[in-house]
Amino acid sequence: MTVPKLVLYNSDLCPYAARAVIALAETKTEHEVVAIDLSVPRPEWYLKDINPYGQVPALKIDDKDIILESLFVAEYVADLHPESGLLPSDPLQRAQIRYLIHHWGARVQPVHHKASFTTDSAEAAKHREELIVELEKFNKLLLSAHRKETDVTEGGHFFLGDKFTLADLAIAPFAARFFLLGQYNDSKPVTLEEYPQLERLFQWQDAILKRPSVQKSTPSRESLTAAYRKWVK
Repeated sequence: MTVPKLVLYNSDLCPYAARAVIALAETKTEHEVVAIDLSVPRPEWYLKDINPYGQVPALKIDDKDIILESLFVAEYVADLHPESGLLPSDPLQRAQIRYLIHHWGARVQPVHHKASFTTDSAEAAKHREELIVELEKFNKLLLSAHRKETDVTEGGHFFLGDKFTLADLAIAPFAARFFLLGQYNDSKPVTLEEYPQLERLFQWQDAILKRPSVQKSTPSRESLTAAYRKWVK
């Protein structure tokens, strides 16, 4: 299969765009990158020709077709390279991957945002407790993954075991920003020592954050803390 010409419109600070960056790195797909500055109004050409909403990532294919939204871009790249295993062939595993991503975005990420981006200590404490509840549910999802015997070795801590998949890829940029809890208020970090019931979560987080493609796509903590300060209420 001939891989089409790809142009990625990206912002290094955006966790959604990082999904596309990681997918392209994992599949070793050749592509061009056009940087989009999200701190200023988008250029007219971007709104007119690429994405009328001004968001990233966007992927241009063969100088004509456009794919928007991070998960659709990442899935497209994964489908170009089925040998990568980012999207397994097993229907149940594919469904579980999609639900894990949905659960993080709908349940975990909103509470983490509320707990992190406030200077109100009482609000931060309340949302931190809500976050622990959601992390416990997420931990159960990690434990209930449908794994085949060939998927797992003793050190296989990704969602489906040894294989890094779209589930890990899609959530990794947000897990890499989990440290923001407590950066703008006095919330304590969530640790394994305090919450041993989250052991599987910490194993998974450690595995995905050590992935070279994830590390390469993640800006420094200092730059993220400074850039996201504008969201603090």
